[in-house]
Amino acid sequence: MTERTQQDDTGNGTPDPSKVQTFELIDEVPGASAGPADAPDGDGPDGDGSAAPEPDAGAGEPAAREPGRVALALTSARAAVGRNVRRGGSAVRRRLPTTRRGKTLLVGGTVSVVVLAVAAGVLVDARLREQALLATPAGVRNLEAKLTEQWSIDLENPIASTLVEMPGVLAIAGDAKARGVDPASGEVLWTVDLEENLSCGPSALVGVGEPSTQEPADPLVCVTSSGEGDEREQRVTVIDADGATKSRELDPAADVVPVAGGGLLHFEIAGGGTEQRPVVVDKLGVPHLPKDFVGPDLTVGVQDAVTGTERWSDTLTFGAPRPDSCITYDESGAPVLDVAGALGWDLHGDVLEVQGCGVSGAFLLDGTRLDDPKDTEDPPADGVDTASFLSLPHGAWVGPDTAATDTATANDVVHLADGAAVDLDGHVLVPWATDGRDPGLVLERVGVRTQARSTSADDPGALLWSAPQLRATTLLAEVSGTAVVLDEQGAVRAIDLGTGADRWTLAPKTLSFGDMAWAAESSIFGAYTDGDTLLLPVSADPSGEASGLRLLAVDLRDGSVRWEIEQETPYTQLISVDGHLAQVTQHGVVGLG
Repeated sequence: MTERTQQDDTGNGTPDPSKVQTFELIDEVPGASAGPADAPDGDGPDGDGSAAPEPDAGAGEPAAREPGRVALALTSARAAVGRNVRRGGSAVRRRLPTTRRGKTLLVGGTVSVVVLAVAAGVLVDARLREQALLATPAGVRNLEAKLTEQWSIDLENPIASTLVEMPGVLAIAGDAKARGVDPASGEVLWTVDLEENLSCGPSALVGVGEPSTQEPADPLVCVTSSGEGDEREQRVTVIDADGATKSRELDPAADVVPVAGGGLLHFEIAGGGTEQRPVVVDKLGVPHLPKDFVGPDLTVGVQDAVTGTERWSDTLTFGAPRPDSCITYDESGAPVLDVAGALGWDLHGDVLEVQGCGVSGAFLLDGTRLDDPKDTEDPPADGVDTASFLSLPHGAWVGPDTAATDTATANDVVHLADGAAVDLDGHVLVPWATDGRDPGLVLERVGVRTQARSTSADDPGALLWSAPQLRATTLLAEVSGTAVVLDEQGAVRAIDLGTGADRWTLAPKTLSFGDMAWAAESSIFGAYTDGDTLLLPVSADPSGEASGLRLLAVDLRDGSVRWEIEQETPYTQLISVDGHLAQVTQHGVVGLG
């Protein structure tokens, strides 16, 4: 890391909540007499005891997903503020003065109360915004000043290590152990000894820029293995945020993956699969499956990592396979039929998509089937090779439009948390980073243009605006009413999220893309924000001739580069835990702040 500038956390405008003066809203005015008006508020929105109606999910559709942790936090906080305001108002009304002097004093007092109420409301809203931001995987406390190294932990094999966010704890899995670290100070809170071959999660993919939808691991699930062949052993260890552990033995041949909620995703090929065998290759070099080939079914499910109890499972029936979905290549580069080796899956937040030899399926991690079980056609559908199912912020998910009459292009359908569906004309753009607030719309790429559709309960699916000249390929961020996108020319552009109007543009040369616009998307490895600044980890040399990483801090208001850090280390991992950044380097793990 090159320049190291000491950050001043005491300056004006610091977002640290510990430095912000707050006002406590009173529940009652001292001296007010008790009476019938002091009865407690009801549970309904107007305090009348009525309960809000339950939404109708609709028969035959996947169950509506519960609101995420950000939405619940905002709802409960706003409800508490509303209750206190109503109670305070009732108490004040019971003490209204009746004399002329009393009324005169009341006017002056009312002005002061209004000023204090407005100030308190602003501070409460700022606090809610900060809480919503820090609850997102991409939220950072402060990016105003250039990041500096706050702490470091040396590792023997840092590149093979994994960083996982836990509630308020940074988990470092590597060197045959898992460490729980305070993300602010770097203090090691606990250490659990494990085996050399370990996989801990849930965790995001390394070195791949993608939406930050991963919830904190609560608990951390680690799968370890030792030995080979008949001597191979496999074990799962579950670690709570305080370092308490539970473990059990696994089937040595079990194919498992740690997932959220202390779960263990498992796959089982009927009959144990088949051995690798050669396939016929025609004169053009195209491999062909054996005539009348019938592959095995696949069982997929999630079990409790601690007890092994099955939470749910489903069987994917073998259908009509594509040759490339059943084939891998041996050491000499020759294609071979390999049912087990061709199995793959993508996990985006709590949306799981499975693809294998003649099988495919999509699920929520609670077992809800998202695709049509009766459709056994091997993906991709209609020759369009794109990700079919993805998790969206605020409890929504996206899947393909199976009812579309035009099969030349595959359009998406957004399924909202309340059970409503929004049909798109193209493909949804999923934000890599957000401030935790629901903008009430989604962006989509339709042909060469970008447009926005409403996800509001009042007008779901309504076209809000269309920008024919905005050829967005990636949505890097949705923050404070601004959308930051990457376009086909390799430029980073900011637009007004509500209207589509241009705000600013960052030229490709600023991000070292030059005339390599085609490499732009694969050269940006993530996005992080404090609400005012967007941090982009970018490859120092997109051509790949030299290693190195640039951390660019872009002002969201005008697109200017606030600061930049050049690093010799290539991109490994950079995550935010409770608003604190941690990064894997060539020597270990460092905390940045």
